[in-house]
Amino acid sequence: MVMLLSLLVYGIAERRLRAALKEQQETLPNQIGEEINNPTLRWVFQLRHGIHCLRISKGNQISYVIEGMTVLREKILRFFGEPVASIYQISSG
Repeated sequence: MVMLLSLLVYGIAERRLRAALKEQQETLPNQIGEEINNPTLRWVFQLRHGIHCLRISKGNQISYVIEGMTVLREKILRFFGEPVASIYQISSG
């Protein structure tokens, strides 16, 4: 049951990403550097690898810093909408 639910969520996320790419007439690089508009979600996760969230506490004040962000990673995150963009502290549009 858990595996079925996981595959369903994965499939929906991949479909939404590909629809956003086609709607905005955008592409992402594949494994050999060619620009494509239908990447797998697994490859997109691989492209996002390297983003880190640092939690800095100074007394009772806590702040968060996102590091490892590149232009490509920001582009990918924007395709997932405003909630994801706000988590990563980037503008959605």
